[in-house]
Amino acid sequence: MSNKYFLGCVIPGRLPYLEVSARKTFEKLGIEISDQAKCSCCPDPTGTGLLDHQSWLVIGARNLCLYEESKSDIISLCSGCTESLKTVKYLLDKDENIKKEINDKLKSIGKNYKGSIDVKHFAEILFENIESIEKKVKKPLKDLKIAGHPGCHYLRPSEIIQWDDPLNPTTLDRLIEAIGADPVDYSLKNDCCGNPVEKADKDVSYSMLQNKLKSMKESGTDCIACVCPACYQQFEFNQREVNKKFNTDY
Repeated sequence: MSNKYFLGCVIPGRLPYLEVSARKTFEKLGIEISDQAKCSCCPDPTGTGLLDHQSWLVIGARNLCLYEESKSDIISLCSGCTESLKTVKYLLDKDENIKKEINDKLKSIGKNYKGSIDVKHFAEILFENIESIEKKVKKPLKDLKIAGHPGCHYLRPSEIIQWDDPLNPTTLDRLIEAIGADPVDYSLKNDCCGNPVEKADKDVSYSMLQNKLKSMKESGTDCIACVCPACYQQFEFNQREVNKKFNTDY
């Protein structure tokens, strides 16, 4: 079974440098991951999934079918995409009635979901190769204190994601250690960054972000490590909004 990228929407559209860095990292590690054509949005688990559950299942299943046809596992660069595709796969594999219902819809485009491939987050692949990462580091980030932000979709729902401990995650911190940096232990590590709330209530979203940033700063953080493009945008771009609102200097 080969591996192929699932790039999602946000990274190619808004954050192409994250895609470039991922490709270069896997290349350095000697991990072959090719591209899959004709993918659509995953689709979004907290948007489409809540508004139209069946359409969410059909679109997700169509994406899974593309990788089944090319006999390739999915390597996703986005935590939301990972959760969405893993959840669609979980629901279809678990319930034959749902699987039949969705496959009946897919017939119109000549697709049939079988359940023959796996979905993995890119950080999972990195963690599987952590010893190789340690050996290839040329300039260890010594004395740099990095606050890892796992985010919500990276860990939950745990019965579906089945990756790391949702209450005490360690994989991101161990990857930070692998490049020679010091992972920061801060009190709000498992809290949401507030990104999904922004569209409904910016004040609540910025308050959640401010709480995270305050906890990180009080713990001596130099920088933040994210594994999700939505979280990345929240931290990178909305720090300015938080500074305006709370008269802070993050």
